[in-house]
Amino acid sequence: MWPTIMTKFATSRNIVLYADDDRDDLDLVTESFTQYSNNVEVVTVSDGNEALAYLQSLRKNDRFPCLILLDINMPELNGKELLKKIRANSQFDSVPIVLFTTSSLPQDQGFAKKYNAGFITKPLEVSQMKEIIELFIDHCTDDIKKNIRRYLP
Repeated sequence: MWPTIMTKFATSRNIVLYADDDRDDLDLVTESFTQYSNNVEVVTVSDGNEALAYLQSLRKNDRFPCLILLDINMPELNGKELLKKIRANSQFDSVPIVLFTTSSLPQDQGFAKKYNAGFITKPLEVSQMKEIIELFIDHCTDDIKKNIRRYLP
């Protein structure tokens, strides 16, 4: 099964890859990005193996994600294992990664830091999603931030 690509406009240039086994969370983040900016495509996958297959399928001239979001608790290949595999591939050294999880454990936060990833705890309220999207974007490079925020509705 290939990932779902949500495109609002054909001119979208910034790809966010989001791996999570919870369909509601995938939909919430996708909808939040759609409402946040007209210049983001969210590629969603339901487990770590799908995310890894997507990343490995990218060729040199393909658009790479500007941001990768990973849930920690996924079946088969969880977010921590996936983070290690992505960081072991130098092709993705410059891609910001955020563990987006229900966990607030210090050891999970330390793990994220060890592998040069952000750590954001999933919100309890849908109303917090605009703030969470801002936090996601803050992990991107300055050029990407400007590019995404330039297309705010």
